[in-house]
Amino acid sequence: MHETGLTVKYTESAIQERVSEIAEQISRDYADRPLVLLSILKGSAFFLADLSRRLTVPHGFEFINVTRRQTGASESTEIDFSTPLSLEGKDVIVLKDVVNTGVIETYLSNQLRSDRPASIRFAAIIDKPRDRRSSVLVDYVLFSSTDNEVWVGYGMEHAGRHGNLGSIAVLGSSASGAEGQ
Repeated sequence: MHETGLTVKYTESAIQERVSEIAEQISRDYADRPLVLLSILKGSAFFLADLSRRLTVPHGFEFINVTRRQTGASESTEIDFSTPLSLEGKDVIVLKDVVNTGVIETYLSNQLRSDRPASIRFAAIIDKPRDRRSSVLVDYVLFSSTDNEVWVGYGMEHAGRHGNLGSIAVLGSSASGAEGQ
């Protein structure tokens, strides 16, 4: 990575290898079952595209955006965009860029249950279980982190930048070298 302040943690080839492994696992888990991939915008869009092309089971995909706002002492979570969802009787895998506290995932799971899906599971580019405030299991994880770092690349942006990187990097890290090459 040549840009100052960015340290590559996962190369493009390491990402694609993990996506292929996850796609194989999902294809085994959902053989002959109606599957919908639900991508939380916009950080998981690249993940959705790569995963969808590698799945060997029939599936559809949809998009949703969930926002969490802090106003003084109160916090609110709401769905502010959704493509028309038809989830009844279908297995749903929600794709997320970074799963931190689990608050958004818990909220979304509770909202989606009203559509009576057969199941709801989660997949993440980066899972940070140490930061959980809500009990959420991420079933399919590309990479885990225990650090408090800002992740960018592969669709994940910070301040509207770096989402177009093919690799996954952290901002402001002084570590050198790339993992998962």
